[in-house]
Amino acid sequence: MMIGIIGAMEEETRVLLEKMENPQKEVIHHLEYISGLIDNKKVVLAQSGIGKVNSALATAFLIDRYKPEVVINTGSAGGLKHTLAVGDVVIADSLAYHDVDATVFGYQKGQVPQMPALYESAPNVVENIMKAAQEVGLAAEKGLIVSSDSFIASKEEITRIISEFPEAYATEMEGASIAQTCYTMDVPFVVVRAISDRADEEASISFDDFIVEAGKKSAEMVIEFIKYYSE
Repeated sequence: MMIGIIGAMEEETRVLLEKMENPQKEVIHHLEYISGLIDNKKVVLAQSGIGKVNSALATAFLIDRYKPEVVINTGSAGGLKHTLAVGDVVIADSLAYHDVDATVFGYQKGQVPQMPALYESAPNVVENIMKAAQEVGLAAEKGLIVSSDSFIASKEEITRIISEFPEAYATEMEGASIAQTCYTMDVPFVVVRAISDRADEEASISFDDFIVEAGKKSAEMVIEFIKYYSE
């Protein structure tokens, strides 16, 4: 069994790479993939780069080359729910784009034509990642995460997103595109995000301060998840 792991930034993959045994590097179309063992389980780790296209390409290459049983996206996000604080964790049970609009043709807001409006995570994967959160002492919530190619840093944008996606817990820049790629290629997936900022005017400052800690928390859950998912 192979588990695929994708993070956009070095801060989001560092802990996983440090935990990996016998790492082997391979470059595919300018992207670096590192395969090895975590807890004696086969994993492959990719740092995709930021944004929807980068993450979709990295996911497609990973699935095509390594044939993972599940793909995990780990990283940080801006919190949308007022109950979330910096450092809290959200596990996506579904994902959507908040910057896609084909409603004039009868599609839902966020729905890519000919694609589902929401990309649903595999329930058993979500259940196992929730168990992993409990094991590492993190209070995790599960719910909708929305994605775009923009770093959200204004109350106006938060208001817009919440008005269109009132169930959304967090916003980031890769999750939905990874989910769409996995959906298209028939691979189960889960997206795990630690909150690094509140997506408001202070977001850039908060992000810089907390990205390392957010990446660490998300990665710790992934490491614990590997134990549960393999049992």
